[in-house]
Amino acid sequence: MRKVLSVLMLLLGTALGVQGADVVHVAPWDLHSSFWVSLHQTLIDDATRETARDLKGFTDAERTAWGEAVAAYRAAGGKGELTFAKPMQITSDALSQVADDAPDPVIDAPLSDALKRAAPVYRAHGWAEDDRAARFFISYAAGLLRDAGPELVRAHEKVYGAAWPEHIALYVTPHAGPYGAYTMKGLSGGWITTMSCRDAGYQGFRALEMVLHESSHAIVGPNNGRVAEAIAAAGKKRGLDRPPHDLWHAILFSTSSELTRRALVARGVVDFVPSSEDLFTRAWPFYRKPVEDGWLPYLDGRGTLEDAIDKVVAGIKR
Repeated sequence: MRKVLSVLMLLLGTALGVQGADVVHVAPWDLHSSFWVSLHQTLIDDATRETARDLKGFTDAERTAWGEAVAAYRAAGGKGELTFAKPMQITSDALSQVADDAPDPVIDAPLSDALKRAAPVYRAHGWAEDDRAARFFISYAAGLLRDAGPELVRAHEKVYGAAWPEHIALYVTPHAGPYGAYTMKGLSGGWITTMSCRDAGYQGFRALEMVLHESSHAIVGPNNGRVAEAIAAAGKKRGLDRPPHDLWHAILFSTSSELTRRALVARGVVDFVPSSEDLFTRAWPFYRKPVEDGWLPYLDGRGTLEDAIDKVVAGIKR
């Protein structure tokens, strides 16, 4: 059954005509396979590797150019998580203003020199394979979003009591930070999501869930939105020094997981395993029962968001 569904999605994606550097529009998302953003993410990945990439087949000049670009990224990142270092975020934002297949663009960003130095090497080694993988991902992700995206956006808006972003640039890349995807607000005001097409956690039907999950970061965060406010209020009510760690994120995961699962069941998919199942088993086992008892009934339309969050916080063992 799974193989049949995969073939159907491939055929649907092929019919959408994803070719070259064409941007696929599925409102509110624009799905990109961008040479420059993929190069940027590849350099970030190389700069964070414990073991250097195998440069077999590179010329001496290519090894030197690539090594210098990686070193520049490593130096610019400083201490902490490289993906979220300010120079990386400024560069990501600047690249969102560059055409995906621009041969020699003007890049107003801290790492423009490193990108330009590495570009010919990436075109010769890796880009064709990465672009093919990204376009394949976009093919089936766009099909899923066209069919179920509007329904899921409305469902998320109802749950969170907040309007969805009008536009989200979704860049599909070979790498996307330590967790496989992340979302940031660009300096120009728009939202930018970067998502790995090579991470198993984002492939297949998970693509639908995780695109909705990433977009939810625009209206749900640790310190913004009704979820954060309700968690803070519930914690204060119980005299907690600080809100339960990452509870907002567990709520976000469980929401997109459950809403996507329901949308897929309505379309005949019965074997979908949402990402929340993995996380509540591996990372947040202590949140599973409180979320199931307090939050999931709210997704069924029972009670208010604030009451649901209060019940979740009350159910967490301390």
